[in-house]
Amino acid sequence: MSNACGIWAFALATVCWLAAGVLGCSKIETSTGGAGGNRSTIPGVLRVGSYEDLDNLNPLLSNQSFVTDVEQMVFSGLIDYDDHGDAIPDVALEIPTLENGGIAADGKTITYHLRHGVRFSDGVALTSADVKYTWQQIMNPKNNVPYRYPYGIVASIDTPDAYTVVVHLKQPFAAFVAYFMRNGNVGSILPEHLLKGYSEINRIAFNTHPIGSGPFKVVSWQPGALLTLAANPSYWRGRPKLNEIRFQIIANQNTLLTSVLGHDVDVYYDAPEAQYATLSAIRGYRVTRVPNMTFEHIDFNCARYPLDDVRVRQAIAYAIDWKKLADHVYLGLDPPGMADIPPMSWAYDPSVLPYPHDVTRARNLLRSAGWLTGADGVVRKNGEPMRLDIATVTGVTSRAKAEQLIQQDLRAIGIGLDVHNYPASLLFATYGSNGILARGKFYLSLYAWQYTVPDPDNTQTIGPNELPPAGTNYTFWVDQELGSWQRAAQAHYGRSERRPYYVNIQRRIHDAVPMHTIVWRASIDIVSTDLKNFKPAPAVSDFWNSYEWEI
Repeated sequence: MSNACGIWAFALATVCWLAAGVLGCSKIETSTGGAGGNRSTIPGVLRVGSYEDLDNLNPLLSNQSFVTDVEQMVFSGLIDYDDHGDAIPDVALEIPTLENGGIAADGKTITYHLRHGVRFSDGVALTSADVKYTWQQIMNPKNNVPYRYPYGIVASIDTPDAYTVVVHLKQPFAAFVAYFMRNGNVGSILPEHLLKGYSEINRIAFNTHPIGSGPFKVVSWQPGALLTLAANPSYWRGRPKLNEIRFQIIANQNTLLTSVLGHDVDVYYDAPEAQYATLSAIRGYRVTRVPNMTFEHIDFNCARYPLDDVRVRQAIAYAIDWKKLADHVYLGLDPPGMADIPPMSWAYDPSVLPYPHDVTRARNLLRSAGWLTGADGVVRKNGEPMRLDIATVTGVTSRAKAEQLIQQDLRAIGIGLDVHNYPASLLFATYGSNGILARGKFYLSLYAWQYTVPDPDNTQTIGPNELPPAGTNYTFWVDQELGSWQRAAQAHYGRSERRPYYVNIQRRIHDAVPMHTIVWRASIDIVSTDLKNFKPAPAVSDFWNSYEWEI
């Protein structure tokens, strides 16, 4: 086997690595009540409860994981990911590999063969032209795309016929097949025939009433209230078993819990750990808890004074009692963490541990940075007190509790912390839409990142060239050496070659502390016992097989 063959054989292994890692973790399911026949069930109609509003229905213009869930139902990609975290073909007939001829020996030409018979919900066939058009719109600088990774590595795309896509890369790229046109945010395939007349797609009617090729089509959307989907009879896998999905926005987790208690929703997904015991006791539902590649974490805005001083960031990291957060907020249900590579990954470094709670060390670091404690206990520099703020999604009960504990911890070392929370549609909005994170309008932020594909590359979220508006590095931390490690890890494709770079990256994140993970969250979903074929996933989306759901 040539070196190129060994390199690109790993490209497929990269997208499937969870089979060895995640499957070693257990899936926990608790059933309450009978095996069906809930009086509140509406046959053929699924009621989903979401505590996050949606900022957009155009998959190219959103960075919300909850929008990715919706796109799973409305759109298609070349590939998707199943409940084992394995890549599976969607519009593509198969995943390109060296063995099947989809990947050239030099690793720079990748060929996709598309299914015949895939149609958008308006009846028009999906072809190679739509794939190329979607890539062009991702790269269109006029569009408010949250990131363009890894699409910028593409030199050109050829479409020799309606069902062949030939992608030419500027250089070999280890995780490209894992990312390219993966169904979801910045990956779902758009209909060229409806959009080709627009110079940009930021503010068009399509964004609120899109046409996709997925198992469901949009009937109506009332932002902040209700998204109604209907079965797409022309879906390529066949008509879905559900007739309708009502995606209800209930922007407070306590209110959403009340809706479950009243049997007004059939699915409540991504529930907080604090509600786990209560949810497990509700008759007529079952609760699943699947180990997930989602890290609940704090971002430090490293471009904003005084957090541009690493000593201040380290002082805050020592001041926060991370174990108390994990135990009291997340109830010990999730493994703690520090950096951004999950314990289930082959690239994980177990020596990178959370900062210990050490108030004395925190105060000494502040003092070394020129922040002196006054008689009132407040730290000041040049007479000015340190006062920061923290932002998260409104209505998320666990994070509200975490903010209170963090306030107390920082007050103990003389730092004031204000809470400024926002709707998800504003917090995660793109740079062009004046998103809080993308515009850097915060000091500390508390939220979860979910891996868009199961690969350890973290370029798009912490790479030095991925600051908004170019990407989603919301830490605004620029470390060129870390960037060189990321590039080297992508150029050397074997796991044994890649892993040392990721070890270096995790250790640098620990030392520079641009972010700090609290826990790696399990995906907690509560679903009606009448719902069949719900298969939560360890990465990407629990909605990957909505075409199979039945109630």
